[in-house]
Amino acid sequence: MKRFKFFFVIFAILVVGLLVSSCFPRVPSISMTTQGSNREPGKPIMVEAFNFRFTPNAAGYTWTLEKELAGGAWQPINASLKVMKTVRYKNDTVVVYLPTAPETGRVRITATASGMDDDGNFVTVTSQRTVQYAPKTTVLVEVFEKLGAFFNQPSSWFNAFSFFFSNRVPTFVRYREGFLESAVGFDPYAQRLLTGIDPTKPADIYASGEVFFQAWTKLPSNTYSNSQMSSMFNNAPVTGDWNIRIEPTAFTGWRATAWKVKVENIDRFSDDLWLFRARKSDNLATHFVKINNYYTPSSEEEFDTEAIGFYVSFAFTESNIVGPSKQLWGEDYYFGVIAVQKTTLASEFNEEAVTLVALKGSAVVLFPNKSW
Repeated sequence: MKRFKFFFVIFAILVVGLLVSSCFPRVPSISMTTQGSNREPGKPIMVEAFNFRFTPNAAGYTWTLEKELAGGAWQPINASLKVMKTVRYKNDTVVVYLPTAPETGRVRITATASGMDDDGNFVTVTSQRTVQYAPKTTVLVEVFEKLGAFFNQPSSWFNAFSFFFSNRVPTFVRYREGFLESAVGFDPYAQRLLTGIDPTKPADIYASGEVFFQAWTKLPSNTYSNSQMSSMFNNAPVTGDWNIRIEPTAFTGWRATAWKVKVENIDRFSDDLWLFRARKSDNLATHFVKINNYYTPSSEEEFDTEAIGFYVSFAFTESNIVGPSKQLWGEDYYFGVIAVQKTTLASEFNEEAVTLVALKGSAVVLFPNKSW
């Protein structure tokens, strides 16, 4: 009986070993991973290729990008694909800038490489990945910390959030009172309180810090938990009459350095559009800038007409926001925009006008990190 058990255990181990080994490629192949965040029109995602059982030659990888047309055909759009040739990323990593106006909402990414396999044979290997992209509901999630308070837990929630599976994307930013990056003239914390949407003054913020969801409901730091953050994020009411597109207009290598923000149903004369820039490491806002003054009318006058509405476009370069020596978006920083709607109504007694301020919408361009 003992001998039977011994041989049975050995047999079971062999079966498990065969099953495990069958999960790994035995022929030369390429595995591709794609970033889960930024799956919205106009946004960038990061794609990385890994070679198995072969070594690419000096030419490295060849990449192609196509978008699917309404009839099912595929159209090359290689101009929207940027190879990340940096010390950290060689030519096995690219940034794909998704089309701004999806026809089917799918792009096809192809990686090809030639080289010697593990048996010394010359091989050419190709791998394809089809990526689905579509607009997602954006929820503005803002963390406010007073001087001396360090409310770090919301960042842990944000860093663990699954962008890929959710229908919502958080426009996430932390404001810390008194925090200033070098050569920045305005405190982002103080600037944010001037937008006119809650919170509008330091007295509205708990001393230990708190999170505001869509500027309408708040979660104090002393009652924080991951489940509470997820619940309030998933249940925060959002409006359906706005939309924001962020698309790149100029590049330095793989990195976009100029952008255009197109906002649906916003009045460029009375409403405000704010832009924040935050650090990847701790999500702290380093800049908070009103970008209405960057409005640049196009040849189509004020509005761009698309299938889903009317847009006003605001164009800017990163040097407009952070100066010539810093990056607005890249491996270490990301940015977002917040649209603030101002409605002027006559008072009941027909006296001076009253301005009502509300959050119109938000959007975020996260950093190029495939784990997102």
